[in-house]
Amino acid sequence: MLYSNLHTHTTFSDGIGTIKENIESAISKNMISLGFSDHSFTACDTSYCMKLENYDKYLSDIEKAKREYAEKIKIFAGIEKDYYSDIDKDAFDYFLGSVHYVIKNNICYPVDHSKEQQMHCITDAFGGSVLDFVKCYFEMVTEQAIKWKPDVIGHFDVINKFSIMPENDEKYIEIANEAVKEILKHCKVFEVNTGAISRGYRKLPYPNKLVLELLLKNGGEVTLGSDSHNPKNLDYFFDESVELIKEVGFKHIVVFNGKGFDKILI
Repeated sequence: MLYSNLHTHTTFSDGIGTIKENIESAISKNMISLGFSDHSFTACDTSYCMKLENYDKYLSDIEKAKREYAEKIKIFAGIEKDYYSDIDKDAFDYFLGSVHYVIKNNICYPVDHSKEQQMHCITDAFGGSVLDFVKCYFEMVTEQAIKWKPDVIGHFDVINKFSIMPENDEKYIEIANEAVKEILKHCKVFEVNTGAISRGYRKLPYPNKLVLELLLKNGGEVTLGSDSHNPKNLDYFFDESVELIKEVGFKHIVVFNGKGFDKILI
């Protein structure tokens, strides 16, 4: 099966590969297209994201790559927009809507940087209540979808990265289901994200099977995203993810074409 990936990080943010290195890797893997989605600028934490002054160079370098590799692969200029970022949507071919932080009492808490930081957030900002943390996180994902209408919901339940959330709990699923139903009014495409697998945190992608079932039931679409920070991982665990998607009952995935999404039978 020929693959595409919209979730690619480069040296413009926290990736280790250049634009060119990622494209060359994608070509070697016979991918049909590649979208770049470096992290948008977040003032609360500048350690991992693009600098505002580098946006123009990022876009111009991708435009040059589009021309250089036009005969070999389709290239798209995207961005992974954080809840706490502001962007010019028209400057990009597409964007992923993601949440990486919760700000409480003027303190910025990362939700997916490490297990220790996630637990500190739950303890310090939510009095130890995991479900209050879960509810706040999904409300933020929903709010971003309503306000910005992203092309793709990036790692919908990234809070499960460290496998300490009660992701199979009835109450958790109820909160996630409420979010899914509202988000689908504004964005139909959710990413099946394999990034935590390539980095050794999980053995299965997120969303998990129960959330994928919610998406299917409520008319959502899924696309594959490796959340790659290394060119070698552009299609990491894609074959296995397609099998999981099929098990849930999906008959196709969707692939970005520059203006919208095409259905690819699986």
